[in-house]
Amino acid sequence: MTSPDAPDLSREPAADRVERLAIVGFAALIGFGCLLRFWKLADDGLWYDEMWTVVAASDRPFMEMYRGWILGDPHPPGYFLFYFAWLAVFPADELWVRIPNAIAGVLTVAFLLFGTTRVLSRDARIYAAALAAFSYLYIFYSVNVKQYSATILLVTVATVLYLEIAKGRRLSRRTAVALAATSVCLAYLDHFGMAYSWTLLGLLAVTLRGDPNSLRLLGKVALTFVVTYLPIAYFLYFAFQYSDNSQASDLGAFLADLAPSLFFDDRTSVAAFLVALVAGLAMRMPPARSELRAGPIRPVLTLLVTVAGGLLLLSLKQPILVIRYFIVLFPVASIAVAVLTAAAFPISAGWRAVVPLLFFTRAAVVDFRAVDGMQRQEWDTSVDLVLASAQPDDVVYVLGADPARSTLDYLRVGDYDSVVYRQNLEFYEYYFRRRGADELAGRLRLVEPTVPAARQLADRHRGTGDTVWILAGHHIQLDEESLWTLEQAARGVETTWLYSTIVYRIGF
Repeated sequence: MTSPDAPDLSREPAADRVERLAIVGFAALIGFGCLLRFWKLADDGLWYDEMWTVVAASDRPFMEMYRGWILGDPHPPGYFLFYFAWLAVFPADELWVRIPNAIAGVLTVAFLLFGTTRVLSRDARIYAAALAAFSYLYIFYSVNVKQYSATILLVTVATVLYLEIAKGRRLSRRTAVALAATSVCLAYLDHFGMAYSWTLLGLLAVTLRGDPNSLRLLGKVALTFVVTYLPIAYFLYFAFQYSDNSQASDLGAFLADLAPSLFFDDRTSVAAFLVALVAGLAMRMPPARSELRAGPIRPVLTLLVTVAGGLLLLSLKQPILVIRYFIVLFPVASIAVAVLTAAAFPISAGWRAVVPLLFFTRAAVVDFRAVDGMQRQEWDTSVDLVLASAQPDDVVYVLGADPARSTLDYLRVGDYDSVVYRQNLEFYEYYFRRRGADELAGRLRLVEPTVPAARQLADRHRGTGDTVWILAGHHIQLDEESLWTLEQAARGVETTWLYSTIVYRIGF
């Protein structure tokens, strides 16, 4: 009788070679996905959401940033605090402001590959890392200045800690410290990350109910979470008090965006893979069922259903059916898909691994094209156009809302458009100064997108021979009546349409 620990002599050497080649293939693909986080990182100018953080956190006193920017932002203050420290050391240009997010994206992939050995099999770790490497939303936030790349990393770590604790049904001091630190960091980054952390603690309380020592330690984690969260609890109240209920929140659009965001934007390939996944599980049903029972699929699905259910219930009261608000679900959903893929297509089977290998190869092609062709709002291009064409005496206006009124002033009256556009003047000043045009940045003028404001501008310059430029960024523009008012007083109006920005040149 053969010992269970004896080598499998019936296994063909060719199968070993196929397995090694498959692992090399996955390693190359995962490495390529990580490199995509740095592809053309400095090539495109910042878009509105990026400048909101960068301009706020650079070249200003902390209290000015707090009063003028942090208090008016719907997110917790952690991301601003990080960038306030980061930009005190590094320059506020495209490369250096985006690098932390790209690094967070790579760390997410690396953690799934190397930091999950206690809860995932080798194949599940490889598939989870590949899914993270090519999830379009993971890549998108890795190359942009938004807190979601860091949120994804921390949610991934918290999820794996939960799975480790649930598997052992015991909370050690090491995992308690890690869980507390991760939960606090999530709360300071994202309100939904905070809710996710509380969900983990609640599920762990149920899991550990038979172990008084672990429950006491979990109670200390919860207490630490509460005490450290109290200083920023106001921001959660603020988010509910002044939430923009006018924003789009459509279930159909949300569901249509879900698969391309979690995987990549090729619906045919994603659908074909999911069908193949179901078929692969059916074909390997007896061993696959045994592998799934031995793995973490039950706590993974419990967590996924619990958080998804809570978010859907909240969506009945708040307009949150937007992909970025559900991003806390992506790590646990990816782990679930990875575990199922490992059961359906074990890499040790050789030929079965071809299916996910082809799937991720297609993902690499699609995501490379997406990153290579990514367009951002052309605030910088607008500035370059003016600097290349304007004469020294030309007058440059910025279309926006009055920055003399605070964000809170606009929020209290429900004027969400002005909340967005009150920063336009500072955003254009930022790019003029980046181009060395400090003098021009200092004499930029503001004009509001209204007929009375257009009439005042026309009266001021009528018959003067002035050339006036109006810069409009982030979807703002002169309406037909305002533009007509200017045309009546001007010799000519030229409009240059860029990507989400507009440049008006008006000759009086």
